[in-house]
Amino acid sequence: MPENNVIVIVYTTLYRKGGHQFPVVAETLAREKKENGFDGEIILQAVESKREVLHIFDDLKAAGKSVREFHFVGHSGMYGPMFGTVKFPEQFSPFEWEQMEIPFAPDAAAYFHCCRSARWFAPFFARTFNVTANGFFWYTTFSRAKNKYKYAGDKADGPLYTIGCKGRKSHGLGASVAKFAGMMPAEEMKSFRPEPPSGDTSYNHVAELYDAAFQDIRVRRDEWKWLGEHLPANRDIDVLDIGCGNGALLNALQDRIKTGAGVDESAGMIAQAKKRNAGIDKLSFSVIDGPRLPFADASFDVVISMMSFRYLDWDPLLAEVKRVTRPGGKFLILDMVTVPVGFKEYPRFLSDKFRMMFGQKTNKEFNANLSRLVSHPDWKKMLEYNPIRSEHEMKWYLESRFPGRPFEILNIGWNARLVAFDSGPVEKGVEVKLSYP
Repeated sequence: MPENNVIVIVYTTLYRKGGHQFPVVAETLAREKKENGFDGEIILQAVESKREVLHIFDDLKAAGKSVREFHFVGHSGMYGPMFGTVKFPEQFSPFEWEQMEIPFAPDAAAYFHCCRSARWFAPFFARTFNVTANGFFWYTTFSRAKNKYKYAGDKADGPLYTIGCKGRKSHGLGASVAKFAGMMPAEEMKSFRPEPPSGDTSYNHVAELYDAAFQDIRVRRDEWKWLGEHLPANRDIDVLDIGCGNGALLNALQDRIKTGAGVDESAGMIAQAKKRNAGIDKLSFSVIDGPRLPFADASFDVVISMMSFRYLDWDPLLAEVKRVTRPGGKFLILDMVTVPVGFKEYPRFLSDKFRMMFGQKTNKEFNANLSRLVSHPDWKKMLEYNPIRSEHEMKWYLESRFPGRPFEILNIGWNARLVAFDSGPVEKGVEVKLSYP
């Protein structure tokens, strides 16, 4: 084994619960590596920000060392490890990971000991860094044993493990009973080789189906009503639509705005947008690649992201939004997030469900076109590579970047809901020193 090959084990202590136990999990992991014969250097370090992670890799590169194994122990969102605190969460965006240089050794591997890391992040990491990446599909829990769940409480002494495990969050009360009875085996980490995506991960192949479903964006009644209430009354405004899709939103807004520009990463969607809005001089559409906006500083009064913010590179994009927005301008976000309906929310859930069913009956064409879209294999493939965020991820992020601004719920479904956020004057948002761009 080359002497300059190291094992890197990083962990968080501040983000959410269990911070005092993650160091013990990391120490248990490091000790077992030594017991299993690894006699090289093991870097064991707490990381509470994205910048601290980058410093580790920069120091290794400067020292001419290579990473044999990379382990992260802590909490994660759908797009990977979380840092900081709930009050100010940080997460590397996909764009930021793709710009990063990690000095992996040949045949290196990465392990993410955190919730649901096998659902999207581990395969993405494997493709991005050309290494085998491992993660858990289910939620994780602390355990005294690594082969099955063994109650650990909130103790901070070893040995201690973070294991994937079926439980109440994923499999209901029955799984929870089996778990605490000591009959629930630990999930075996899922391993992903660095293979390219199996199919088109963009909206390109479903652009025409999407355009047919959303010919008139006003079928999204809750979102349209909220936008009408939060757009400036002044009609002499320049608007940017990020993730504009087929351009239906700017088309519907054309009588309320001076100019509108739409951007999207899908060339297929932009083609539909240009076709739909041909001859409307005040509207323009362009393809972008990554979280950089092709506009001059202070170009827009309002920036909108409707049903696309979940996919975007949050911190890098937000820096760009602030750059292209004029003083006093705002960022309006409407999106869908995942979270099961709560017991106290059932009256609201039933009311929203009834309204939705009534809307479907009164607009059969839209309902039929929407059904064709969401049942199409290419749509399902796209969602596989572009998952929806959980509610707390988006809520904590937006409310931390724009303190005092409320995160609103527009419609509650069984496992997902529509939400909205008005940044207020963007210049009042918190300035974050970013690693990228």
